Amino acid sequence: PPPAPPPPPPRNVRRILRVVGWNLLFILVGLLLIGLAGEAYFRLTVPFTDSHYVSWRFVPGVGVFYEPNTEVRFTNNLDFWTIQRTNSLGFLDREPIGPLRAAESCHVSIIGDSFVDAREVDISDKLQVRLEDAASRDAPHLDVTTSAFGFSGTGQVNQLPFYDRYVRRMSPDMVVLVFVANDPHDNSTERYALRPGYIPDRMAHGQASRDGDGEVRWIPPVINFSDTIYSRATESMNSWNNRIIYQIAQMSYFMRWLGISTKLIGRYSDLYVPFLPSDDVVRRYQEWMNLVAETATLEEDVKHMESWGFTYLGLEQFKRRADHDGVALVILTNHDSGGSGYPLIKRLRATAESLDIPVVIQRDYIVRQGGRVEDARWNHNGHWNPVGHRWAAEAIWEYILQEWDGECPSAVQQSDIDVDWISVGRHFHVPDGVAFAESFPVLNPDGYASVYRSVVSGSPVARSEWDIHLYDGGLTYVKEPCIAEDVERRFFLHVYPDDQTVLMSDRRARGFDDLSFDFYDRGERFDGKCMVSVDLPEYEIASIRTGQIKDGVEIWSAYYNFELPDVIDAVNEIRQSGREPDIISAFDVYIDDGRLIYVKNSCNIEDRETPFFLHVFLADENDLPNSRKEYGFDNLGFELMQRGGESDGYCFAVVDLPEYEVDYISTGQFVRGEGSVWEASIEFDE
Repeated sequence: PPPAPPPPPPRNVRRILRVVGWNLLFILVGLLLIGLAGEAYFRLTVPFTDSHYVSWRFVPGVGVFYEPNTEVRFTNNLDFWTIQRTNSLGFLDREPIGPLRAAESCHVSIIGDSFVDAREVDISDKLQVRLEDAASRDAPHLDVTTSAFGFSGTGQVNQLPFYDRYVRRMSPDMVVLVFVANDPHDNSTERYALRPGYIPDRMAHGQASRDGDGEVRWIPPVINFSDTIYSRATESMNSWNNRIIYQIAQMSYFMRWLGISTKLIGRYSDLYVPFLPSDDVVRRYQEWMNLVAETATLEEDVKHMESWGFTYLGLEQFKRRADHDGVALVILTNHDSGGSGYPLIKRLRATAESLDIPVVIQRDYIVRQGGRVEDARWNHNGHWNPVGHRWAAEAIWEYILQEWDGECPSAVQQSDIDVDWISVGRHFHVPDGVAFAESFPVLNPDGYASVYRSVVSGSPVARSEWDIHLYDGGLTYVKEPCIAEDVERRFFLHVYPDDQTVLMSDRRARGFDDLSFDFYDRGERFDGKCMVSVDLPEYEIASIRTGQIKDGVEIWSAYYNFELPDVIDAVNEIRQSGREPDIISAFDVYIDDGRLIYVKNSCNIEDRETPFFLHVFLADENDLPNSRKEYGFDNLGFELMQRGGESDGYCFAVVDLPEYEVDYISTGQFVRGEGSVWEASIEFDE
């Protein structure tokens, strides 16, 4: 007989299971509703969750900055959500005033790292703006103006080029160096390399080292620094459970907030994407970690002169610059560097006093005002919040009022002081070679006039508001006469390579290198003339587009095509021949020795940037490439910049026709999605 069925569970057991099941269901439904409510709340109240860093811009001799005139979003998903725009120099500050305006005012320039970069607060809340506000309230007669030059992860040694290239042209009356606790780390080449995982001699910002004789060697930044970064090669980031957590956090605003609040994930969005290192990267990372274990900690490092020596070097070089230019120099320490009695501050003050640099201690100022030091920072981020920036500005303003009796800071200029100027040389390209002009000592007007005469002895490759000359691998812009407005506008320079794989990855979508610059970075004024010179990349160049912009609006532009150096002569020859064009339309088209020459006088930006189509119909369709036979014609469409350019106010292009027998052609310009702007056709005689 079959086995007897098991006895049913007792009534009380069934009741317990039913109650537990319903309670568990209620709990799950409750958690789901809480999750949905939380998700809805965060999606309605949080402006964004992913920080957006613009494409990096590499400035030779200075390092990596933000792309100019571009939006930056930044959040830690707990305290702040900021949206800012970089200025034309690539810093998170207002557009810098012109050097003439800076010279007329009492100008204060501020240099520092992430505390001056200040992605965490709106520009209106930053130290430099608050300092202007305080000055306009208490001493409007001073006409105080400010500018800020900061970038995250830099120390005084890395920041020296900031002064040489950007600050110095503002002729500031005072420079404020913002000193933070990790600056001794960043001033040391080896320690600077350890934090992000750079290899010394291949880093994102300039550094310094000493040779066996104690001589300083300046190490310039390199454009391919990112090839060596491997500090994110951590096993914990790549464990299976962390990957699941990070994937959920990427999809859900609420779960992201919950994960950050419980410290299951990092606060910044760039940590949401796990980094999967290769075996070689892991090996190199472990080598660095072993080196860290064998060397002193940061706290011990501060006590040793060998490592502190680079901080001394950076401050000493800033002092030399300030004395040379007659600029008042002061150091501002941030709130977490400590007060007067802290070891780091004692060491800094001893160094600063030996160099005769005053030190303003923000923590001491906060305590004197009855404030709490912790109120200067965000709850979940160590950087200044708006209150911290205001206290920093007030501490500097208090120093100015006390030290200078309400007058503009000043210092005696000592131009005979020797200074190691970094990345400030200018190359003027001349037919006989390169005339190199250091900013100090500068060439006298006769020297510049000599370079000018050499440059203008040849014909410019492009003309517009400036004449543009090509010599020895570089461009030289010349304008005579020139006025203040000519030099205040920013230059743009777009370089199109033959092979786009030479571009950095973030440039390939655009198809060109952006080498935009300011006149004061690359140019000189003398005898009513203006001259600017810029080096071109060493790779093969197809063409360039350059010009000037003001407030984001293009003022003028010019093109030059490197692939067709004889095109201008060919176009000029046919224009001067007096013959009628074979096609008369928006562009005049000439058939000339197996090629088409397109010419238009007084062309505008639409004429230059609208694509051309060129359909070639063959006498024998069997001559068509297989991919074109179904269309019945060969398509030789082109961009103006690919086949021509601009000269003396006219646009031109030259296109070689196929060698096989052509029946007729159809050509014109078109706007994608809208159709032809103009079109015309011509039949060929046998």
